[in-house]
Amino acid sequence: MMKEQKGITLIALVITIIVLLILAGVSIAMLTGENGILTKASGAKSASSEAEYEESIKLAVAEILANKYDPTFKGSADDKVVKAATIVKLAKASNSNMDGLTAGTDAPAASGVQAYSSVTATVDGKTKTWYVTEKGKVLTTTPNATTAPSDTTTPSGSDNS
Repeated sequence: MMKEQKGITLIALVITIIVLLILAGVSIAMLTGENGILTKASGAKSASSEAEYEESIKLAVAEILANKYDPTFKGSADDKVVKAATIVKLAKASNSNMDGLTAGTDAPAASGVQAYSSVTATVDGKTKTWYVTEKGKVLTTTPNATTAPSDTTTPSGSDNS
């Protein structure tokens, strides 16, 4: 009578190794491909940084508008006017991560264009500019007097039109 052998066969071992190699290849592709997790994480980080800058700008504009309409405000007269330097100053005061934020131009109203102030930041190697109208709308495109871009936002209660 033959003794029954227990254990793993060489064929089963080879099949297991092949399956593990296939799984490793798929996992590496999921991590590093164009739509991979690492690429998406990098894009999300960039979008988060950009949103942080934009949110700080909106908060600074809201503070300026609150100062403008507050009869008890005792600060500087400059803190009541929507100007690029004031926006940058207030944004940096409220968020220490705003070192890359710089004041752009304060453009007066012109033919077909509203008066606006521009604020620029370099986010993950890309330069991004926001335009803020006198009424406090934060835009990502140059303001136009006749058509309002679809990506405009206004701090709550600040649009007097």
